[in-house]
Amino acid sequence: MYTMVFLGQLISVSLILAIFTSVFVKSRKQGFVFLTIYILLNTYSLIIGFKFSLVMGSGMLIIYICLGILTYFVIKKKLSNLFLD
Repeated sequence: MYTMVFLGQLISVSLILAIFTSVFVKSRKQGFVFLTIYILLNTYSLIIGFKFSLVMGSGMLIIYICLGILTYFVIKKKLSNLFLD
């Protein structure tokens, strides 16, 4: 059961962060609005995850942190490529 939830979280967070990356590169203001909504939804999701199980909440938190760091480096690279061109 945990595996399916973790895979679902991994897929959904990856898709959301891919959309955020494209929105942020095009318009920073819209990107920050999207990021705010994303953070609020993730906070609610984490609360539900930790109420269900400590392992579930911790796994979700690790997924959010790892993919967030990955997204940061992707955005950094895309923005540096925009300024070089």
